[in-house]
Amino acid sequence: MLPQPRLRFLLADDPGAGKTIMAGLLIKEMKLREAIERVLILCPAPLTIQWQDELLRWFGEPFDIIFAAVDQQQLVNPWQRASQVIASLDYAKQNDVRERVWQQRWDLLIVDEAHKCSAYTKSQSGRSDEVAETKRYQLAKKLAAMSDHVLLLTATPHHGDEDRFAHFVRLVDPDLFPEPHRLGTQAAEIRKQVFRLGPESPWALRRLKEDLRDIRGRRLFPDRHVSTVAFCLNSEEYGLYKAVTAYINEFMPQQTGQRRTSAALARTVFQRRLASSTSAIHESLKRRLEKQRALLEELEGMTPAQRARRLAALQGRLPDVEQDEDDLDDAARDQLVDDYTAALELDQLRTEVAALRELAEQGRRVREQAGDSKLAALKACLSRSQFAELKDGRGKLLIFTEHRDTLNAVRDHLVRWGYSTCEIHGGMNPHERKRAQEEFRTSAQICVATEAAGEGINLQFCHLMINYDIPWNPTRLEQRLGRIHRIGQERDCYAFNFVATDSEDGQPIVEGRILHRLLEKLDEMRDALEGRVFDVVGEVLSLNDVNLTEMLREGAYDPRRLAEYIDQIDQIDPARLKQYEEATGVALARANVDFTGFQSRNLEVEERRLMPRYVEAQFVAGAREVGLRMEPRADGLWRIEHVLADLRSERLQAVGRLGKAESSYRKVTFHKDHLEQDAHLDAVLVGPGHPLYAAVDERLNERLAPCVGQVALYVDPLATAPYGLHFFEISIRGKNTRGEDLPLFGEVVAVREEADQLEVVPSDVLLNLPPHPMPPESMGLVDPQPSSDFLKSTYQLECRARCQQEREHFATVCRDYLTRSFNARIAQAQERVMDLMARERESPEVALARQRADHDYEDLRRTRAERLAGLDRLAIARTGPVRHLATAAVVTTNMVETGDIASAFGDRDPEAIASAEIAAEDLVIRHLVERENFREEDCTRVGNVRFAGNTREGFDIRAVKLLDEATGQMDVRRIEVKGRKRGGNIVLTTNEWYKAQHLADSYWLYVVWDPLGPTPELAIVQNPAARLDHAKREIVASRYFEIPAAAITEVGTGGAA
Repeated sequence: MLPQPRLRFLLADDPGAGKTIMAGLLIKEMKLREAIERVLILCPAPLTIQWQDELLRWFGEPFDIIFAAVDQQQLVNPWQRASQVIASLDYAKQNDVRERVWQQRWDLLIVDEAHKCSAYTKSQSGRSDEVAETKRYQLAKKLAAMSDHVLLLTATPHHGDEDRFAHFVRLVDPDLFPEPHRLGTQAAEIRKQVFRLGPESPWALRRLKEDLRDIRGRRLFPDRHVSTVAFCLNSEEYGLYKAVTAYINEFMPQQTGQRRTSAALARTVFQRRLASSTSAIHESLKRRLEKQRALLEELEGMTPAQRARRLAALQGRLPDVEQDEDDLDDAARDQLVDDYTAALELDQLRTEVAALRELAEQGRRVREQAGDSKLAALKACLSRSQFAELKDGRGKLLIFTEHRDTLNAVRDHLVRWGYSTCEIHGGMNPHERKRAQEEFRTSAQICVATEAAGEGINLQFCHLMINYDIPWNPTRLEQRLGRIHRIGQERDCYAFNFVATDSEDGQPIVEGRILHRLLEKLDEMRDALEGRVFDVVGEVLSLNDVNLTEMLREGAYDPRRLAEYIDQIDQIDPARLKQYEEATGVALARANVDFTGFQSRNLEVEERRLMPRYVEAQFVAGAREVGLRMEPRADGLWRIEHVLADLRSERLQAVGRLGKAESSYRKVTFHKDHLEQDAHLDAVLVGPGHPLYAAVDERLNERLAPCVGQVALYVDPLATAPYGLHFFEISIRGKNTRGEDLPLFGEVVAVREEADQLEVVPSDVLLNLPPHPMPPESMGLVDPQPSSDFLKSTYQLECRARCQQEREHFATVCRDYLTRSFNARIAQAQERVMDLMARERESPEVALARQRADHDYEDLRRTRAERLAGLDRLAIARTGPVRHLATAAVVTTNMVETGDIASAFGDRDPEAIASAEIAAEDLVIRHLVERENFREEDCTRVGNVRFAGNTREGFDIRAVKLLDEATGQMDVRRIEVKGRKRGGNIVLTTNEWYKAQHLADSYWLYVVWDPLGPTPELAIVQNPAARLDHAKREIVASRYFEIPAAAITEVGTGGAA
């Protein structure tokens, strides 16, 4: 995604595979590259808080959530004021809201659960007005056309409907994906060709859970084990079930026309509460009775005319047709049932109130006097072996219910049975939900949750789950399981689905029988679907024409159709999914990873990652320079009581780009590991990309501007001659599709100059070199011009060529597929023009249609020319200016007074030091091969013993050995080699010590005593930063840590080398 000049991308990874984090990484990287400022994220309402929380927690990116209350109370348009916005799809799609959203410019648009934006072809007439677009689709379509970058996220890119899928992918690029109702099979073939690019596609990527691996090549997701727990209702519960079902069929009958949706939703809510628990249906009956009784009293006080108008108004209330029952929270469901009435006359309402009075009383008796069969089944289930870990604290259990009333009943009984519990439900605000999540992680054995936890909460520390209530939307099963079966889960997950199938005397529970057979069928299809059962259950049902919600609703209305529904489930063919995905091209977007290459790159990334200690040191020094007071805390973190107004000024570019820093920070850290500790969950991670860091950096650059181009003196104890290090900022420039100039690449580069020899060296070259206060002017080597010329003619041209190649490749791929799409559409448009011209000779009345067809034809040709011209502009990359930043004059130890450095190295002869180090490295590699079974080709030297500044990795040898081919487990050693006279102290540079702290157990110190002598000996210390921390002595001025030989001998292992 990142290299694309104009992002249009569909990320269709499985649930729990990290799409939110991927989007956060994209936002952060694009902001750091100054490619975007204004970001809009559209998602389902329950996910808005999760997005806000995760973007702030993991990336330090504050986003405003705009909803009705916020939008209406603001004097200033919040869509214009806020630069980083999250909003629900269903709020933003409203007519009066979307106009204000469309008025704003958005650099990046992200649509989560993007498949909810749907459109379909109403006929095959070929006329554009025959496409029906939902308001969600219209919103996303117009925003996508207006935004520079678009990212669509969905785990279910299709629902087994090829026409809807074809319209959906047009949100990615309508010029690339033709209208399915115009080109038919040609559109499908173009779509397949695009998706066939797989991981190389600049438009789409799909990764399945079973394909995902960790850095060792092991499966990223553990196994899932799903069982069905069937139970029977007692006679009293079954009597209530029959009575409520009869009430639903009489007073919430099936409707036609516009009333069909509201009636169906009301029936569904009541049926699901009936299946949930006696508590849930009893409370629902009481609320419904109170509501209908109040309505009856209201109507009885009206005139006939008023009464008729009031009933007509109730009949006219229609729900949002784009929402289903799963899109509603508990309060919205209650409101739906409360508001619904099928009564057209007063007598009908009186009859319903009387029926409700009897039902509510029957529900009370069953609730208070009859036993609860479902709770009994729960207690029995908890005695299974899988739940034994709950007792000793090793396991956590998540129980899903559909309703608050059921949640309360289950929680109360669990407490009576001796379990510690917490709860998560839709009535909790974000802070309460976070507290409950943390309580579950740290202390509670069981979390009882409603669907509020099915979206937006990550619970990978829990591996046990019970679906106390089964959702009627089958994809909800995967969403629930995805709360625990996600990246970070280390144990096999166990899920238990509770279903009431019969009464105790064998009478069928229609909904339970249907669900039970479906769950059985899913288990039978597990192998055929390669374990993807719950990931694709919705698509499988759709492709087999099984409408589960309709079955469950109709089954209660007409129980005689039970056998028919069971037969439909029996006929489900899992092979249809594979056939469909291959036909549409979705399967072709599936991506796999080259783990061998990835592991090698990952080792280098891990080693070269910017270490937190350097970030901390730079920020603390910078804060001191700009007047920001930081106080060290007793726990090792920092406190900032007051952030200067100057660092929160709207005039700062950093504020405009990243937002304003807080006015104070109680707990600041620069180490990500701190955030994983219970004591520091409230800490703020500061680093590049954080508003405070950026503000301090901007003010620091302003203060240090006079230092640009200046010279400083450094000392290299391994050098035999002085040299210069010149630092430059280079850039590569290009254009976007509109021809506007923009930066493509920028880098700080160091050039080493010694005796007229020039070479590019790592930009962090100074980390190992101590500074010296001696005036540098007398040392020479300060003219940067030769190095600048060298850089322009070599390294910068290489960077430009690389950028050019990447952009040309992107433009070529896009040009190829866009041309295919346009050519097919233009040919069809031309054919239509010719047909109308022929008809016009005999029927002049078609002239207007022919003119419209001519316009469409010319419009397509013009759009093709514009898009291809834009791609031509993208393919261009040119060199930008080379700016000299500073020069370091580096001298040898015998050129300056450096007592600390001389004493640290003992022998001040660099040639002797280099000879000893080379001999020591040779001995260590031989030891690794002969004694520790490493292959010689897997032992790589990464340093340069003759140039201290070139040891950026902080160690000398990287040795890698595969321990287990099945799991991919590897023994990785980053080895720092020291060759010293026996008994001499060992010196580690600051960079080496910090690297040892950062890499911990994978960092090794190999000390070779007398490497040039006849009997060298080896002392090996794993994780020296931890094991030698007590013995080190820091020499701050010279950037070294000195460690006594006795300490190394005490903790080290080894022997003769």
